[in-house]
Amino acid sequence: MASKTKTLTLIAALSAANVAFRFALAGGPPNVKPVAFLVIVAGIVGGPVSGFAVGWLSMTVSDLAAFGAGIWTIETSTGMALIGLLAGFLWHRVAVRNRWKMTFGGFLLTVIYDIGTSVVDALLFSYPVWPAVLALYVPFLGGSINPYPFGLLHELTTAILLGTIGPSLIAQIRKVYR
Repeated sequence: MASKTKTLTLIAALSAANVAFRFALAGGPPNVKPVAFLVIVAGIVGGPVSGFAVGWLSMTVSDLAAFGAGIWTIETSTGMALIGLLAGFLWHRVAVRNRWKMTFGGFLLTVIYDIGTSVVDALLFSYPVWPAVLALYVPFLGGSINPYPFGLLHELTTAILLGTIGPSLIAQIRKVYR
């Protein structure tokens, strides 16, 4: 079992990396960011509480620091925290992680986040739920003039990162963390 200091260091390091990535990639393609990937890694390595903390801190700190905090900060922080919590419950105690299961699981966790935050946005800002969810994947059918599928790219980014560098990153962090 890792010490409290190592757990806090893991939470601080991965949260800081996520905040830095959100700043650095702010001008790049929307939703092509490793935030969900690192939150899932935190849940896998540190357990559900660490995953929850990294998810919450990553979104809250970056919104407070630069992107502008608002009611959406509560929703996005909670959603990302739940991804870390679920990843911790699913994979923290698993000795050998299958690369394909992690890829598919990361994709599904990010789908849960994207759909959940779209539904909450629609309810908070009083617009129809189905077009909000549909716009994640087929934007022009949801009434958007933007042809960019925000949700799908977010989910694919997370899945690709988990499937390619996820297992080796987790192994390297665990060498230090344990």
